Amino acid sequence: PTLNSICAGVSVVWPEDLHPLIMLFPWEHYHDGPDALPFHVDTQNPSALHLQSKQCLSHGTPCDKCAKIPLHVERLADIVHTPKVHTNYKFLGLAHMQDIARTYTEQIKQLRLQQLNDSHRYMSVLTQLKDYNQLLMAVSEQDIPRLQQIINVALHNGASVHQVVNKLEDVLRSYSRVTDPKGFSLSSYAVPLSRV
Repeated sequence: PTLNSICAGVSVVWPEDLHPLIMLFPWEHYHDGPDALPFHVDTQNPSALHLQSKQCLSHGTPCDKCAKIPLHVERLADIVHTPKVHTNYKFLGLAHMQDIARTYTEQIKQLRLQQLNDSHRYMSVLTQLKDYNQLLMAVSEQDIPRLQQIINVALHNGASVHQVVNKLEDVLRSYSRVTDPKGFSLSSYAVPLSRV
């Protein structure tokens, strides 16, 4: 709206530690319905905003109604300085929306990094499971050359002898539950393992 030529309204006095008013202004409250702000904003010069009461008396410098606007601006500055967490986004200013967008962007980056780490972990577990299944099949079929190959590959990939022996014992325990749940003992496989 065009400002009344007799009462020019008031200039905005805005805290210097905040973004400019135009970036924090709750534009969703700038209407004529309930819960509306009681003044008009002259945005012709964004660096020096002027405000005029919606009930301007049209005389005075400023008029009595426009003279009360600085109180509303102070209250608005207090509200936008640290908006409540549950504030509806549509009542926040552009600067707050930019901050929220940056926060969400950072969260997305963290989640993507976590997803990559989880994918790497899952692939590692699947590889271990595949190796374990190959070892179990070689033991169950008593395929000594295959066992030798699996053990050589494990040692070549940096596994210690202790890790290989532990893995073989785990496989034998699993194999015993499938084939002979009652009377299995590791000693029954001592001869095949000694050849590996």
